[in-house]
Amino acid sequence: MSVAARVAAEVGCDVGEEVGYAIRFEDVTSERTVIKYMTDGVLLRESLREPDLGGYAVVVMDEAHERSLHTDVLFGILRDVLRRRRDLKLVVTSATLGDAGAFAAFFGGAAPVFAIPGRTFPVEKYFAKSPCEDYVDGAVKQALAIHLSYPPGRHSSS
Repeated sequence: MSVAARVAAEVGCDVGEEVGYAIRFEDVTSERTVIKYMTDGVLLRESLREPDLGGYAVVVMDEAHERSLHTDVLFGILRDVLRRRRDLKLVVTSATLGDAGAFAAFFGGAAPVFAIPGRTFPVEKYFAKSPCEDYVDGAVKQALAIHLSYPPGRHSSS
């Protein structure tokens, strides 16, 4: 829902117009919707009603490394749909997928694999001087102290 709201704002429309979303019991889309965010469960249910996913030109499966029963079944269904529909595009993304080549092979091996290097940032570790009873409260207080100790727009390595 929040991603749909952000993209709708960037596109300059209200959620449910050109950009919408569908979750378990809520569908905020219209006949004008061209970008639809949904859960894997909603897409699985739609694939049962419309086996060729004819209403879609592109499907993006994000966070492929977060495997679930829904996503595993969807990958099998999407592989079959792609064999029948040459016009459908599938994009599978993952920040931490170990073997992207295995995914490409699963879909017939014709798909290109792009490895986009991530960025790492230096991390400073802070330790409490004494044990705290409520670690969540202690973590929040420490995060605020760190936040307030640096000027706006700056980080510690600047």
